[in-house]
Amino acid sequence: MAGPLRGVRIVEMGQLIAIPSAMKWLADMGAEVIRLESVQRLESYRTDSLYHNDVDGEFWNRGANFYEQNRNKLGLTLDLSRDEGREVLRDLIAVADVFAENFTPRVIRNFALEYTDLKKIRSDIIMVSSTGYGFDGPWSNFGATGPATEGAAGLAYMTGYKGGGPMMSEIPYTDYTAGEHTVAAVMLALMHRLNTGQGQFIDVSQTQTCSATIPEALLDWTVNGRVEERMGNEDPAMSPHGCYPCAGDDRWIAIAIGSDEAWYALCRVMGRPDWAADERYSDVLRRIRHREELDTMLAFETRTHDNHELMAKLQAEGVAAGAVMDSEDLLFNEHLKERGFYEVVEHHPDTGMPPLPYAGRPWKLSDTPAGPPQAAPIMGQHNRQILAGLLGKTDHEIVALEESNVIGYTPLTPRGVRRPSLDEQVRQGRMQRYETNYAERVRERFGIGE
Repeated sequence: MAGPLRGVRIVEMGQLIAIPSAMKWLADMGAEVIRLESVQRLESYRTDSLYHNDVDGEFWNRGANFYEQNRNKLGLTLDLSRDEGREVLRDLIAVADVFAENFTPRVIRNFALEYTDLKKIRSDIIMVSSTGYGFDGPWSNFGATGPATEGAAGLAYMTGYKGGGPMMSEIPYTDYTAGEHTVAAVMLALMHRLNTGQGQFIDVSQTQTCSATIPEALLDWTVNGRVEERMGNEDPAMSPHGCYPCAGDDRWIAIAIGSDEAWYALCRVMGRPDWAADERYSDVLRRIRHREELDTMLAFETRTHDNHELMAKLQAEGVAAGAVMDSEDLLFNEHLKERGFYEVVEHHPDTGMPPLPYAGRPWKLSDTPAGPPQAAPIMGQHNRQILAGLLGKTDHEIVALEESNVIGYTPLTPRGVRRPSLDEQVRQGRMQRYETNYAERVRERFGIGE
């Protein structure tokens, strides 16, 4: 791999998002990331969002979410419940710069993989532990998922509509905040080691990374003893401020009016000079006092407009406005296309999957660009490359590991979960809608052959 982290080797013992996403971004920067998984226990993302919803054949090599979180990595299967598997892992740590995991402290202690254990193998190793609540403390061994940590972080309490209860975000928000903080922490640890020759232990609390995104609420309680009510899409200092319906099915636009100038511009675009002349809305404080009626009035006007066209008109007048985009909008967005945000990735021939566009990096480095993207590994894809090429294992030793199922190429107990039909998923409210010609449109958009 090209990139600024070329020459850095990372061993990843991760699952789902928090560590896999962080190591994906480091792999994007050129680090060699060796991802561990076991044939004994199938990674749940290998069975999630399967290509064409097909559970026949090697379905575990067609999980869309697995591919999203594990691009540019090498894949090694390893059963760490066995002495032979742990021995291979110790050999890998001896030649690695970073060891990253997101299991509970209890699991790591049972495997004898704490930082004190790793330092005996390589004195300057950097270890990253990303857990729900931190590696120590009374909650350290609590089980953690995105919704649980989002609740514990305080974010869920703040999220929701006025007069309603707490609401969870659609995505596991804390996994991504944890991933971003982990990338920064690893980079700092690498810089420290470059200067001092010393490794260190990085303890990431996924809950705390999310709490760090809501400091205003924490400070408001600290200095005022106040718990603010949930606000939905409102803003305490702006009005109108929210998402408003537009023409079409489930089409919306977000508008934020932060000044008198923006308010008068909104009135011009909407063709409502009477709003601009009304004393009730003549300044920010008056508009905030009349927030509900303004929202109702504005929603009545926006519903006749195309959201993208209205966005362009408002932006041209200096109004902060953005069409609320769904997946289709994002994939075919001209701005993202021009910036090269999507990258077409070739998959292993055994998957039967065509090349597909993936969301790339949201940043660009002018002097150390990343190399061409590589698809996530199929199960066991790099077993021999790593064991023989990196660790010097003989063919006889590798065969012995294969025969004892310490390594492998298929899960021992594969169980695919077939989802209901698309129409049934719409009926159940599990999706808004679906397209029947999406494959043709994707091929045409990204110049992908059959």
